[in-house]
Amino acid sequence: MKKDYTTQVTILLAAGILIVLNLIARNTFWRLDLTDDRVYSLSEASVELVRGLEDPVSITAFFTADLPAQFAANRLFLEEKLADYHAYGGQNVLYQFVDPDAEEDRAEAARLGVSAVQIQVVENDNVQLKNAYMGLAIEYENNREAIPVIQDLSRLEYDITSAIRRLTRSEKPQVGYLTGHGEPDLMQNMPALVQGLSANYDVAPAMADQLTAAEAPDVLLVIAPSDTIPDADLQALDSYIMNGGRVGFLLNRVAADLQAGQAFELTVGIEDMLATYGIVMTPNLIMDEQSSVVNMQSRQGAFTVTQQIEYPLFPVVTSFNSDNQMVNRLGGLMFYFVSSIDTSAALPAGVIREPLIYSSRQSGLQQGFFMLQPTQTTATLSGGPFLLGAAFSGVFPSAFEPGRSSAETRLVAVGDGDFINEQIIPAGQGGGAAFGLNMVDWLIQDEAILSIRSKSIDPRPLKEVSENTRPWVKYGNMILPLLMVVVYGLFRWRKRRDRQIILISPNET
Repeated sequence: MKKDYTTQVTILLAAGILIVLNLIARNTFWRLDLTDDRVYSLSEASVELVRGLEDPVSITAFFTADLPAQFAANRLFLEEKLADYHAYGGQNVLYQFVDPDAEEDRAEAARLGVSAVQIQVVENDNVQLKNAYMGLAIEYENNREAIPVIQDLSRLEYDITSAIRRLTRSEKPQVGYLTGHGEPDLMQNMPALVQGLSANYDVAPAMADQLTAAEAPDVLLVIAPSDTIPDADLQALDSYIMNGGRVGFLLNRVAADLQAGQAFELTVGIEDMLATYGIVMTPNLIMDEQSSVVNMQSRQGAFTVTQQIEYPLFPVVTSFNSDNQMVNRLGGLMFYFVSSIDTSAALPAGVIREPLIYSSRQSGLQQGFFMLQPTQTTATLSGGPFLLGAAFSGVFPSAFEPGRSSAETRLVAVGDGDFINEQIIPAGQGGGAAFGLNMVDWLIQDEAILSIRSKSIDPRPLKEVSENTRPWVKYGNMILPLLMVVVYGLFRWRKRRDRQIILISPNET
């Protein structure tokens, strides 16, 4: 009887395949990432950045050993992310992990800008506070940046890539915000926006006469001017746009005061100039069934009762253009008396309007005469959706120099100048700062970094099922895998039995 070599050959073949795959893996980096935002893979912007490095970037991660599980997961995520940077950057991206248990390591962490933080740990059934290191420092030539604490994993790649970019480029782009016409101060009224912008840009106020100078900002923000803008300043702004300047216009077309219950059309002189560019913001107020709440006080006997009621004039918008990176990852935006953008306005030749933000279908508008009292804004909401924000790109005609056209540039217009003001809508509640950051990135044509910031790590909960279905799901998960193993075992046993019968039969005959 001949010896069967099938099993030995199969084992040797499998071993050979594994060896070849390991040899390939040592020299080739690849990853299968099935998440929506590819959060476990480096974005193209990060890959291009590290591949283009001329000198080595050194990354030192200071992480305490034996951290609790929730913090150990952060370390594992960081290790994998740094391995990706090294895989694409080669010897120009070097990294190491240091457990600062020695005094000299702690001193080095402090020198590089990483300090200990307090975390809660459970030891001997007691909750205790413990000092731990969970940060990293990035060094390039004689400069360094620090990420003191690794907390928000969805921002990790953005933070690392932004830090490397800041270290390796000679100067930051300039972002200016127009002042001198009753605009709110960005530094005082929008600290979250300023802090976010400062990571990649130099942010400073800009007077109109600076717009025609050599040091004109790369991007200009015009936010909620409340005073009339002189013609000289408008001409300077028009000249800035003709020279290729990029501007975000966040404007109020209606001045509304909820406490006084009054509102009137607001005209600051910029309206005709914008109309030349094809941007027309209608002096109306959008009401939306999908809205925020206001506190309403009423008398009930001897008592004053405060209750929250829906206020349609504070829309909460969740309808965005899914094709535009500026808004397609926003969870929502809360507006504070917002006006619509006229979609019927004629566009100049060579100008493209791209819708960004819409009210819901259950929305209406007030125009001409405004009623702000919460009890008077309950009219039937219909006629929506209305366009609340749009992007404009192309070659724009001058509003002051007939026959002159701009260089290729970009503009953004939103019919509310207050939704981004943190003194009116606190940071973290309305989403205005996130939109502002994305808008500046889009205006400055830095869509690569915009795509990184838009990444998010969201939980993927199971779909809710009815009470009657839950037992079937529960016991199915328990029994079905066992049945599959048993069925497969029976199938294998039957195949082997049939094979033995075939092999034995010739000897018996």
